[in-house]
Amino acid sequence: MNVTGHCDKFGRLVTLRRRLDPVEDFELWYWTTLTACTNAYNAAAHDAGLTVAEDAFSTMPGLYVVPGPDGSWHRELRGLGDVSHVGWPPLEGDKPADIVRLEHAVHRIEAFRDPCLRGHRRPDATVVAVCDEAFAVVEAVVAGRLKGAA
Repeated sequence: MNVTGHCDKFGRLVTLRRRLDPVEDFELWYWTTLTACTNAYNAAAHDAGLTVAEDAFSTMPGLYVVPGPDGSWHRELRGLGDVSHVGWPPLEGDKPADIVRLEHAVHRIEAFRDPCLRGHRRPDATVVAVCDEAFAVVEAVVAGRLKGAA
């Protein structure tokens, strides 16, 4: 995808996230949060020139769904464009400090995925507070780097 597409998705997901109860609707709230983070990260990585922004949609690292000239879609192997999760695959090269901050923030959120969604940890106000604090960093990086594109 391109920066504008990622920013549009980020904005819609932020709006949806605000409508959900973070404890009662934790699974939906969490996946909305994490998907918003991934779109923010991809927009920032494209903007920094660390990845290629193009009209292709990542299904897994290196495999993309690409529009054909007749309006159909097909799968195609390509180099790194969008990442599926922060660190999967890792970005090569020197990363600007704001993108490193964004990565750390997303990792703080991702730390709750397995224990809260797949394990036996019950999400509570503490989990939500940590995720919200980290998400605020994500929002700040997007706002600072993309200046109104989000």
